[in-house]
Amino acid sequence: MPKNRPILSIVIPAFNEEKFLPRCLESLKNQDFKDFEIIVVDNNSTDKTADIAKKFGVTLLFEKNQGPAFARQKGFLNAKGKIIATTDADTILPKNWLSRIFEEFKKDKDLVAFGGSCDFYSGPISLKLASKFLLKPFLLFDKLISGSWSLMGCNMAIKKEAFFKVGGFNTSLKLNEDVEISHRLSKVGKVTLDPKFKVKTSGRRYRNGLILGLSVYFLPTISRLLFKKYGEFQKTFPPVRKEEESLFGRLPNYFFFNPFISSFSSFNAKSGYGKKFSCKKFN
Repeated sequence: MPKNRPILSIVIPAFNEEKFLPRCLESLKNQDFKDFEIIVVDNNSTDKTADIAKKFGVTLLFEKNQGPAFARQKGFLNAKGKIIATTDADTILPKNWLSRIFEEFKKDKDLVAFGGSCDFYSGPISLKLASKFLLKPFLLFDKLISGSWSLMGCNMAIKKEAFFKVGGFNTSLKLNEDVEISHRLSKVGKVTLDPKFKVKTSGRRYRNGLILGLSVYFLPTISRLLFKKYGEFQKTFPPVRKEEESLFGRLPNYFFFNPFISSFSSFNAKSGYGKKFSCKKFN
């Protein structure tokens, strides 16, 4: 794997991810595109996360400020590639993940950010049904309201020069740092999302059921969509390191899922929104 000037860099924020990180790194080692570096940003882990990263031979960085925005920012600032992709430690990437990202940027010189969607390899049945039938309509609805695609941190890539042009991630955010930067990026170039371009990620945050899992995101999402405010109603997430469903999560919570189907069945798409900030503001 090239060490000096790789075309692509992959940044993975990680906090106590010893159970998940090996699968993520293994999927990256098996990519059909080979010109890349992997950067794992250890965000104050107390388990074997750092040891696992070292064992895989990746670049290991440490970020003392807690939160995915800080960790992604640290990784992006140290990345050597002209294109920087990011994913999560509990995510498994398809073999063509990097080659597809590279091809998208190669064929469209105006593209500054590209991303896709996800499926869940764990979690309650209601979550898997929601991701299968409702995630794409929601992404289209979000684009219609926001005016730009909202990229997902588990499956997105940014042109390095555009990242610096908009000032990097907003490190004051505990949530939606991926969405917020994608909207700002749309002001300096083209941002594209392909809902069919998917990775597989853990559904551990929904182990108590779909409704309780979504409740954490409900008010911040409403604030973002209606008022363009990204920092409202945010709180630090308690770490979830087990995938086993709780008793509540084993209940037929798809009973609660059904009303959402009709609500999201007719969403459409549009384009373009964002606001430019400086790197100084975010660091």
